Amino acid sequence: MFRRYKEWRVEHAQNLEKARAAGIAEGMEKGMEKGMEKGITEGKATVYQEVAAWNARRLEAEAKGILFNEPPPSNGTG
Repeated sequence: MFRRYKEWRVEHAQNLEKARAAGIAEGMEKGMEKGMEKGITEGKATVYQEVAAWNARRLEAEAKGILFNEPPPSNGTG
C-alpha cells in the first residue's frame, strides 16, 4: 500500500511540474504576443508621426512656392 502511495506521489509531482512548465510557457507566449502588439502599435504611431511631419513640411513649402525635394520617410523596408 505504501509503495503505491509513493508511486502516486512521484507521478503527482511529475504531473504538477509538467503543468507548471506548461503554464509558464503559455504565460510567456501570451506576454510576448502582447509585447509584440504593443511594439507594432507604437511603431505604426511613430511612422505616422514622421509621415505627418513630412507632409506638413511639404504642404508649407508648396504654399510658399518653394521647391520641396525631401524624400518621404522610409517605411523601413529599404
